Amino acid sequence: MTERYVLLGDVVRSREVDDRDAFRSRLETTRTVVSDTYGTDFVAGPSMLKGIDELGGVLRSIDHIYDIALEFADGLHPHPIRLAVAYGQVDVGEDETDVSQMAGEGFHRASELLESVEETGLRFDLDTGSHPLDTAVADEINLLLERREAWTDRQRQIVRSYERLGSQYTVADQLGVSQQAVSNALQSVSWPFVETVETRLRETLEVSDP
Repeated sequence: MTERYVLLGDVVRSREVDDRDAFRSRLETTRTVVSDTYGTDFVAGPSMLKGIDELGGVLRSIDHIYDIALEFADGLHPHPIRLAVAYGQVDVGEDETDVSQMAGEGFHRASELLESVEETGLRFDLDTGSHPLDTAVADEINLLLERREAWTDRQRQIVRSYERLGSQYTVADQLGVSQQAVSNALQSVSWPFVETVETRLRETLEVSDP
């Protein structure tokens, strides 16, 4: 068995989703975006494990775990998703890419952690064995996800466009709004303050692997 990071997630109140086919399509699109963007981080997955309710994956690194969590959160908004990541031994089945055939300590710890996330009302938790740092990182991710969850669709669209393009004028031109409207939207979500915090978080994650 090999030690890896196990990512498990479940959609909050998935039974309340009215159009399950449409949501399944959104979930699959988001999963594909995560896989295409961060595929080198994954040993297996991310894959759907139970319809539109649960997903799982095995990671070799948590360098981009905040961005992975953010991609799922934004892609599924306004439906929240809970995520848990735990480090431990992973027993691979006959198909080394099939998450549903895997087991081991990492999955057990991630499953317990996901239950804790549900009980506490959080959106994310982390267990790499470095508990003080794990808690600090997870709490920071929770606060950032909660802040972003409160954004309007327009604010989210402008921020994501600005993150990708890096120019208020280019964003304004692409979205058909004024540069001032872009500036106002960024200020309303405390940008670049949030960006600075996220950058520092990413730097922490890059050096936190055991």
